[in-house]
Amino acid sequence: MYLQNCYPTPRTLRENNDCGYRFGASVTLMLSVPIKESLGRRMRALWHRFTCTAGTLELAVPYLLRPQNDGVITASLGDNPPAASLQPGARYVILSDKGGMTLCAENEKALMEGFSTLVQMIVPENLGDGTESFFLAETEICDAPAVGFRSVHLCIFPDSAYATIEKAIHMAGFLKFTHVVLEFWGTYPYECLPEMAWREYSFTRAQVASLVDAIRSWGMEVIPMINHFGHASSSRAGMGRHTLLNADLRHTLLFEPDGWTWCLSNPDTKKLLSEMREELYDLCGDGGYFHLGFDEAYSFATCPKCRTRKPYELLAEYINELTEDVCAHGRRPIIWHDELLDSRDFADSPLKPVANAQSHNTAPALDLIDRRVIIADWEYHYKHEQNGSTQIFLDRGFDTLVCPWDDPENIRSLSSDAKRLGAMGVMLTTWHHLPGFLPRFPYAANCLWSEAASPTGCPSTEAAAILRRLYDTEGDYLSSGWNKNEVEQ
Repeated sequence: MYLQNCYPTPRTLRENNDCGYRFGASVTLMLSVPIKESLGRRMRALWHRFTCTAGTLELAVPYLLRPQNDGVITASLGDNPPAASLQPGARYVILSDKGGMTLCAENEKALMEGFSTLVQMIVPENLGDGTESFFLAETEICDAPAVGFRSVHLCIFPDSAYATIEKAIHMAGFLKFTHVVLEFWGTYPYECLPEMAWREYSFTRAQVASLVDAIRSWGMEVIPMINHFGHASSSRAGMGRHTLLNADLRHTLLFEPDGWTWCLSNPDTKKLLSEMREELYDLCGDGGYFHLGFDEAYSFATCPKCRTRKPYELLAEYINELTEDVCAHGRRPIIWHDELLDSRDFADSPLKPVANAQSHNTAPALDLIDRRVIIADWEYHYKHEQNGSTQIFLDRGFDTLVCPWDDPENIRSLSSDAKRLGAMGVMLTTWHHLPGFLPRFPYAANCLWSEAASPTGCPSTEAAAILRRLYDTEGDYLSSGWNKNEVEQ
């Protein structure tokens, strides 16, 4: 391989640098079956960038090259590529020798995962115009992920640089993530109520559609998100903004009096949120999930109508109503966990989970809500396998995602918990730290993909080298790297 490590680390990798396959500027990848054009474009672009823009890849599907076997896709390079088959339990297998290379994958997503590994094995030997040459060492790779559901949650703020969101998507796709959550913080211009987005500080529908296309081109699924409970202002609490009420106070009754939480007793609230969901269904295309938010609802049940109800009953009723609607669209709802746990129940725990239910007695809702709901257990302080909350949700029959933030040990620990406890998967959160998270993507990907307890780290220089292969800034300073400035402002 060209860098010191391959990201994420394959389950098994054997490499003999004394022997291998040499090729020039133009090669043809022979596929056993046709693939989606978007996937083909992504593969050609990856080959071009990982050969330092000196190489080109053509895709061909000759008749009867290799018959399809139970959905397995085979891709081969060279005059005499080695024979390879998909081993039991593997997502993909790569074999290369002096005659060429063969990649076997169980489906199109696995093909993209294997191809992302393959291009990292390319070693440029000569980049002179007309004399280009590259080397692929004799290699044997058999690979599969330790965690099946590997997702990242991206917030699109008014301050977000479009290039940063693009780079995060490409890093996630290349590093074999399966899902990307898109949450718009006053940045998507809904047709049903344009005032839900900031004037001159939101993205156009065409820009957002381009992000969706980029996600899908990597074989990942888009999970649309609208916070249906707390965070109703679509702004961070400490900043004092409200996308809708700063534009028109006549919408006040959609929210609790302080504007931070949606009013669950107002049918107009439910109608608006339903219309917003419909727009995101259309925008994001087919998928199995919708993230409904539900964290930090500090002012829940404070309006004159809501305060007459038992909070946990009102909350459970609302969640179940949303679940019916979301499932009717062929998706499952995801909600944050914190309003379903009471901190007083963990008074004797050495490390208390994040819990806000004590504020308005909502913990009893946990036993009342539909088990089709997926719990996103966000715990940013757990380290060293001290998880005290995920098992609670698993024991009650909920599919559960563990959700770390940006501390490396928190990411490693919760990824280990997902494997150890048999959780549904992992959802990395980035919030307003996304630029600083970009160089940690390879490390996080290793935590999710690898069985190893202590996954391989990634020097920032190698993370930058990967990013340069994935995202062409054409020499533009502000689009390059991950931080806007070289010095503190």
